[in-house]
Amino acid sequence: MKKNSRHIIEITGVTEKGFGVGGDGFVVFVDGALPGEKVDTLIVKVKKNYAYGKVMQIVKPSPFRVKNACFAAEKCGGCQFQHCEYSAQLGFKKQFVVNALEKIGGFHAPPVADVIGMENPVRYRNKAVFPVVPTKGDIEIGMYAPRSHRLVAVSDCMIQHEAHVGVLAAVKKHMRRRKISAYDETSHKGLVRHIVVRTSLATGEIMVVLVINGRNIPKGAELVENLVDVGATTVLLNKNTSKSNTIFDSSEDSFEILHGTGFIREKIGDIEFELSAPSFFQINPVQTKILYETAIAMAKLDGTQAVADAHCGVGTVALFAAKHSRTVIGVDIAPSAIRDAKKNAAHNGISNAEFICGAAEDVIPELIPGKIPDVIFLDPPRKGCDRVLLDALIAAKISRIVYISCDPATFARDAKILAAGGYTLDAVQPVDMFPFTGKVEICAKFSI
Repeated sequence: MKKNSRHIIEITGVTEKGFGVGGDGFVVFVDGALPGEKVDTLIVKVKKNYAYGKVMQIVKPSPFRVKNACFAAEKCGGCQFQHCEYSAQLGFKKQFVVNALEKIGGFHAPPVADVIGMENPVRYRNKAVFPVVPTKGDIEIGMYAPRSHRLVAVSDCMIQHEAHVGVLAAVKKHMRRRKISAYDETSHKGLVRHIVVRTSLATGEIMVVLVINGRNIPKGAELVENLVDVGATTVLLNKNTSKSNTIFDSSEDSFEILHGTGFIREKIGDIEFELSAPSFFQINPVQTKILYETAIAMAKLDGTQAVADAHCGVGTVALFAAKHSRTVIGVDIAPSAIRDAKKNAAHNGISNAEFICGAAEDVIPELIPGKIPDVIFLDPPRKGCDRVLLDALIAAKISRIVYISCDPATFARDAKILAAGGYTLDAVQPVDMFPFTGKVEICAKFSI
């Protein structure tokens, strides 16, 4: 098989990144192909043991193939499966979890349940980050193409909240009218870097954060007025003059409130949360409720247990658990998240929850000797848990661990470590937090 050659490939599987998998004795990853299809494939890259291909013609389509609902679906990097029927996506995602646990974790027939999907899997994202880039004599706003920093201009998106459309239009109109420049990540010149929009499904409140390479934005009061006209309830500047590609400058004085309170309120179940700009919160409130209800059910809380939440964020799982526990201790490395968690506990009248700022792998091992929790919740970032934390849990023989993960591979790696330390993987419940993408959330229970 050589580069630029053409082959008919039968697709037998699919990857999280949206590549169909096929080939007879030599694996070929074909972008956008679906299981059950035969595709005329142009080989675009050849490695020692595999190749990448591009669909030139679908010889035999999959019964799950549908017409893209989004005009930018094949161009931007936001979705991998807009061309696939939703129920089939759920089947793919279950297999992603099973494959990771078998191949990485070493589990035989892992106890993975069917994925819990959405009844209406569109317009679900409550947060979006839109890069702003310069073009010849103009500016453009959109999403990056897959595996690149090449912008695909978008004015709407099928998985984003519809409120984001008016915000983007208002910012673009203001920038063009006032001749405000966009940031160039090569020359590090230009003003506006990103537009971050966060929307509450519960209250309808909309936060807009303008990330700028400077100290202020020209005619800022006029822009705020325009944003309020399209629904914004709070508007902030984030002054990020670094040459890195991080979205926010997270230092204390980098945020300036131009309008409103600086936060929005979201509700999951009967708990209301105040969300500041930098704090992490799940992007799909509808499925978040299902995810957290699953986690609480797996924890089997009856009001007598001491609970720890090792990656508590703004207090989401911790505050859910507090209503069913004797005491809760939440830990998070982000000072802004801990501030929000404390405010959220007070706002909801929850007095049995304590929050500590620090890395879980530093705080939890120090905490355990004096306060061994009956149950611990783990909800780490995509990289998974630090080995020091897992070793501390194993040594303390915490009776029940509920692990929430956004990455099957790192979850499987950590599950293998826990299993080697004497834990049994009792249940794995995937939840589809990100329809039309290759991502899947996992909630799992370990016991000893």
